[in-house]
Amino acid sequence: MGIKEQYDEIVLARKEIIEQIKILADDETVKKYLELCKSNDQLSNKQRDLYSQLKTEEYSSCNHIWVNTLHDYDRWEGRSYNYYGCIKCGLDQRVFNLMENRNDLRWLSMDQQIMYNFMKNRTYDGDGIVTKVLCDLDLAKAIYSKIKEAHPDIDDETARKYFEIALDDIREIKVSEERKANRAKRLSLETKFNKWTGWDIRSN
Repeated sequence: MGIKEQYDEIVLARKEIIEQIKILADDETVKKYLELCKSNDQLSNKQRDLYSQLKTEEYSSCNHIWVNTLHDYDRWEGRSYNYYGCIKCGLDQRVFNLMENRNDLRWLSMDQQIMYNFMKNRTYDGDGIVTKVLCDLDLAKAIYSKIKEAHPDIDDETARKYFEIALDDIREIKVSEERKANRAKRLSLETKFNKWTGWDIRSN
């Protein structure tokens, strides 16, 4: 089939589709469906904007407790970089590392985009409590959540101490894979969570 024939075939196919669309557009059920889709899109956009505002307020009002979520070494520059995450609000500086590698905000999840936009013009030197451990942030947040559940009125410094003691126990006390899975379940982590070794949790 030549190019002209292919073109004419597509024109005809589109014409038939457009006619079908016109017929469906007059159907009350289809009209209702389109109206609902439009309303849903509008509400979704408002929800996304409000969620961003809520997270920004949460990050702004949090007295952070930081753990080192990533220790990176740049061989070209010969420099080390540490990225920190807050065990209370979940703010995570690793988004900067992601942006360096991907260089496009669209590659980040919505939560990561909110974090990046919140932190990009801020510095956190000396802001809050900086612990001396390198730790998976999901694990750190889960342990902190359990501490707050048991001690709702605990102050941040005491919470930090309890948190570091819990990490030391995880690092030093060897348990079976079954016990690890049960522990992950108690912390509301996936049962296959496997980051319980000294390499994942250690002093800086």
